[in-house]
Amino acid sequence: MDRRWKRLGCLMAAVLLLSGCVGQEKAPGPQMTLPPAEKRYEAPENDMNQGYEQTVLLYLPSLEGTQLLAYPVKAQFSASRHNAQTLCEMLLSQPSAGAAQAVGGDVTLTLSGTDAVEVSGQVATVSLGASALRLSHEQLYMVGQALANTLCQFGDLQYVNVLIAGVQPGLNVASTLPAGAFQPNTREDLSTLWARAGAPATAGRRSFAAAVYFPAPAGKGILCEGRTLSFSSQDLPGMAVTLLEAIGAGAEKLPNAPACPRLREMLLDSPVLEEGGGVRRLSLHFREEMNSALIDAGITRSVMMAAMTYTFTTFLPGLDGIEVTIGNERITSLTPSGTYSGAGEQIRFTDGLMRRRDFSGFLLAECALYFSDGNGRLARVLRPVPFYEAYSARALVQQLLLGPQPFDSVSGLRTVLPQGLRPADLLGVSYADQALVLNFSEQWPALCEGMDAAAEKQMIYALVNTLCELQGVKKAAFFVQGEQPDSLAGHIYLPGDFLPNADLVSP
Repeated sequence: MDRRWKRLGCLMAAVLLLSGCVGQEKAPGPQMTLPPAEKRYEAPENDMNQGYEQTVLLYLPSLEGTQLLAYPVKAQFSASRHNAQTLCEMLLSQPSAGAAQAVGGDVTLTLSGTDAVEVSGQVATVSLGASALRLSHEQLYMVGQALANTLCQFGDLQYVNVLIAGVQPGLNVASTLPAGAFQPNTREDLSTLWARAGAPATAGRRSFAAAVYFPAPAGKGILCEGRTLSFSSQDLPGMAVTLLEAIGAGAEKLPNAPACPRLREMLLDSPVLEEGGGVRRLSLHFREEMNSALIDAGITRSVMMAAMTYTFTTFLPGLDGIEVTIGNERITSLTPSGTYSGAGEQIRFTDGLMRRRDFSGFLLAECALYFSDGNGRLARVLRPVPFYEAYSARALVQQLLLGPQPFDSVSGLRTVLPQGLRPADLLGVSYADQALVLNFSEQWPALCEGMDAAAEKQMIYALVNTLCELQGVKKAAFFVQGEQPDSLAGHIYLPGDFLPNADLVSP
């Protein structure tokens, strides 16, 4: 009995000892706020491997030519350029397949030169090679509609112009019936669309979708806007007057675009269409007051001539270029200033003929950038840049390095990247797993010393949100000299990748 009581006493003592441990606090050990990030990317040493694969639809004519059939294929896109260029190349080279024929039928179609696909606003302009002249007008219309359906499938484009070697071919033998800008249409068959588009001109008004080009803010170049215009005249000089009215009325969607002079009211004489020596030109004679009107509007001569030349040659059939006289001065040369490229370099026009190619360096597109609004949030701004740079990660970082500019769509903002960081400090850009991977020099963290948490957060997400505006990009990752440090300024954990942050953006 005594032995059992002794055992019971020992057991109760053990219980009391254990229960006394429950109320004691353990000294906290080191803890990580985030698990170590898995290394998923390699740091790029230069700009490389920016391609990604995606299934797309190529619209090919049926064997009987009455419909456009959607043909799914795998496409290799580049995150550094607009996908319109790749889609054009694929569509024109796609051979007959099953119930579909090649888009040019028996005619092999190519693009005209390396810069044959221009994108500005929601408008793509495609210049085909000279082999397209062998197509009938109905076949050419079919090609235009196939391009529109193919290029507009992602929703960022709404209009497609088709030129041949830089000239609008039109839809009839006399080159007097405009094709206008093609818009996607997957509902109606080709015969119905062609019957409507190729109908003979009548005395009544007729509407066409057209690409109209306007001076960009601060004289940097020109931007495009697609719209439907109603033409009361069916002859080309009369159509030119309607186009002048559209330019003079100003842009409807472009932020901060300068107000243009009322160009029709500035005409001294009616436009004249001249043909000779295999060249078709439109002669425009403006009043002397045109000079002062441009100065008052803050628009340079070169930019105004670029806007008119692009608008007329994109829409009017068979037009090689325009000739402009202001007062008694016939314009035979221009020296642009303030443009992104060619500023200070004189442009000479042979026989006074301004061609589309003379102003190719003036074409801009708007890119989206993010800057600080000064109140702890980011603001999304649109900035006009050369159209081929609007889809390049490196070019966008360079625009962020420039900081806010007077011609941005939003004013009063602040820069986000540290002062002293240079374009050369971006050592390389690559693309992997829907992420853009950027490798900076050691200057980046050195320049971030002393940056507070809010500033570091805005800097990181200004980069991420800007880069994720590019096609095919969903996230971003950052390296410094080939490695991912824990942080740049000590507040944001850098390893891994970042998704865009919409909550940080001002409404």
